Amino acid sequence: MALPSRPRVRFGSGDVYQLRIELDGLLPVIWRRLLVSGRASLHELHGVIQASLRRDEWAAYHFEVDGVRYLDPADGPGRGHDAEATALEILGVREGARFLYVVDDHDEPWIHAVTVERVTPRLVGERLPACVAGRRAPPPEDCRGPRDYRDMLAALGEPHDAHAADLRTWLPDDFDPEFVDLVSINSLLSKVPRRRPAA
Repeated sequence: MALPSRPRVRFGSGDVYQLRIELDGLLPVIWRRLLVSGRASLHELHGVIQASLRRDEWAAYHFEVDGVRYLDPADGPGRGHDAEATALEILGVREGARFLYVVDDHDEPWIHAVTVERVTPRLVGERLPACVAGRRAPPPEDCRGPRDYRDMLAALGEPHDAHAADLRTWLPDDFDPEFVDLVSINSLLSKVPRRRPAA
């Protein structure tokens, strides 16, 4: 009797990068695990990371990869490499590589450590980008940096302190620092604009 044949796995074009994004300067760590097409530009990756942390996509930013800066195209030419014209797959980063993503439009920059956990062929029909795991809620939109957010979290444990009460006004009424809503995050990711980097 013949054994049933195994279904053939069909691959699409390009690779999928599994990235772990960690916000620096906060403990316990806030992190997300993202699946992103290797053909995505760094500018698109910026939008994906921002959506995964439910923040404003239009914040000023740059990436630092092996000592090279890739800048927000809004910063203008001549100051570094253009993040919109640079695809993730052409950076040469492989599994285990780490680089930085910095959002610097606040009093204190938000520094994100990006680790390439896996690089695999893309399956036919695989929907990207996607957030497949994460821990802890992101800081609120108007938070001015890690120090500011640490103060807000400390204020949650000081119900009778006047200064703490003022800090708590910056947090949503139902704020839970431990909650991650993957369904909502992936809904936002489905709306991130796709931009094809220049050849």
